[in-house]
Amino acid sequence: MYMREAIALAKKGWGKTGINPFVGTVIVKDNKIVGRGFHRKIGEAHAEVCALIDAGKKAEGATLYVNLEPCCTKGYTPPCVEAIQNTKIKRVVIGMTDPNPSVNGKGINYLLQHNITITQNVLTKESEELNFMYKKYITKKNPYVILKIATSTDWKISDFKGKYITSEPSRRFVHSLRSQVSAIMVGINTILKDNPYLTDRLVGRHNPARVVIDPHLRIPLNTNFFDKNARRIIVTSEHNNPQKIEMLIGLGIEVMTFCGDYFPIEEVIKKLGNLDIGSILVEGGAILFSQILIKKLYDELYIFVSPEIAGGGLSIEEEISKELNLQDFKLSKIGEDSLYHVYRNN
Repeated sequence: MYMREAIALAKKGWGKTGINPFVGTVIVKDNKIVGRGFHRKIGEAHAEVCALIDAGKKAEGATLYVNLEPCCTKGYTPPCVEAIQNTKIKRVVIGMTDPNPSVNGKGINYLLQHNITITQNVLTKESEELNFMYKKYITKKNPYVILKIATSTDWKISDFKGKYITSEPSRRFVHSLRSQVSAIMVGINTILKDNPYLTDRLVGRHNPARVVIDPHLRIPLNTNFFDKNARRIIVTSEHNNPQKIEMLIGLGIEVMTFCGDYFPIEEVIKKLGNLDIGSILVEGGAILFSQILIKKLYDELYIFVSPEIAGGGLSIEEEISKELNLQDFKLSKIGEDSLYHVYRNN
């Protein structure tokens, strides 16, 4: 029961912790919760410290429940294990070991060496499901990649005459996905044709960073991409207009440059990871979809298929039929649409 409360608290940090994990903590004494905390944002206090502050003097002799092993390294904040020791917590109950190679059991050993009782593997499955994106990033040093494709029944992904091809429940689901990731990535043609907001406005939890791959720096300055409610990153060629690049930087835009006009998508993803982007939702367009499908760079794939027939527009049928066997996918209904979903590494 107390670990479920810790996991529920951890989820409040969804999308806001950057490359850090989702962590929640409750402190229990005499069968009552005396302190609660969760990691709110990268750079701010960790869940354990927040809960210890909330508990105050009641933390002495209490039990601390946390879904992830307390850290023993100094980053933006001091090690949590020291705070736990200093407040004289008697017992720590842990959902899962931290996969971070710098921690991975060392936090537990520190607590044991300081005579703090440890109980491990409580709701481990639920704890691991909460931090699967973090695990990929912290062990592979590469962002977790979700590929989302929305098509008509005839596999077209464009020219919908200004209307949404999928139903509102599907769009709300996608906005929920947006709120959980560090960044949304699209190609320049998606910006030019659709001028998307790339926000989670139907959910209202968190607007991730926006990334556009724009080899020739064609992006107009009046697009919704430039709204200041999120981090903005443009991937372009180093040979483009230096004055425009300098102006964009002056506007607070991060510019990632490559040599030439072709950027290997795996290198783009890796460099985004170096910019503290731990997870990416790829939403368009056809060129980006094809590269990620062919190179199998996605960790998770969602295909939303509307019952409508588009007729014209770009088709992704060849890529789908060549790279994917939809019979292997989990099929469900969402609103009026069909949804195919698969984890590539499962």
